[in-house]
Amino acid sequence: MKKVVLSVVAALAVAGVAAPAVAADMPVKAKKMEAAPAPSPFDVLFGVAFTTDYELRGISQTNHKPAVQGYTELDYKAADWLTLYTGIWGSNVSFADAEFDISGGARFSYNIFGVDIGYVYYEYPSPMALTPATGVYSPTGNFSYGEFYVKPSVKVTDWLTVGGAVVGGDNFGNTGNNAWYYEGNATITLPQFLPAGIGTSISGAVGRQTYASAIGNTDYTTWNVGLAFNYKAVTLDLRYWDTDTNAASAVQCVGPTGMDLCDARFVATLKFDTALSALK
Repeated sequence: MKKVVLSVVAALAVAGVAAPAVAADMPVKAKKMEAAPAPSPFDVLFGVAFTTDYELRGISQTNHKPAVQGYTELDYKAADWLTLYTGIWGSNVSFADAEFDISGGARFSYNIFGVDIGYVYYEYPSPMALTPATGVYSPTGNFSYGEFYVKPSVKVTDWLTVGGAVVGGDNFGNTGNNAWYYEGNATITLPQFLPAGIGTSISGAVGRQTYASAIGNTDYTTWNVGLAFNYKAVTLDLRYWDTDTNAASAVQCVGPTGMDLCDARFVATLKFDTALSALK
């Protein structure tokens, strides 16, 4: 009898030890992993800038005075190699209430190559014409107009990008005449040497502006070179602008009371640029 009892106790002990082992060996049903939502193909970019002078292709648009500028852009990433966009950019100018650039286009990319193709319309509410001798602006007719553009680029190395631009059309200043701008440019990213992750780069461009003879403006060459400091969404750009023409030889360079709008100029610009996707 004692042997039977001991056998039963031993059996229960073995069962008690073995049971957890059997349970541990049983397959556990894993929780179903939820797939991460696909990123939205839409994004909104926006920014603001404060500059000591609004220079457009080497010509001051603000009579060498400061400007406040801002933009917003809606992007749609149709494919890894294609982004469609539309946007509006604005600034104060000396010859109208403001300037609004309404643009739309497509950016293509493949490996180290990229190209931006689009159209921009320059809208000038309440435009004014200057009488140079008196420096007085008077209301004038509409000279809003549009231009097509093609801007290719090549990322040669991690630190060097070269590019170009062809911009123009057949209705410059709402005159029904041609005007074209051709540019070559380059950006060099410098090695990290400043603290707090501040990046630096050097960039420059050389461009040639041409006009139809009927417009009365003089063809000219412009160039600029600058040093930029970037920290996250903030950029400080310090840039030198110049042209090969002046107020004595080109009507488009004449400002109030003989001011030269095409002379050499050092311009400082503080910019903030970001996107909704970067704020999430």
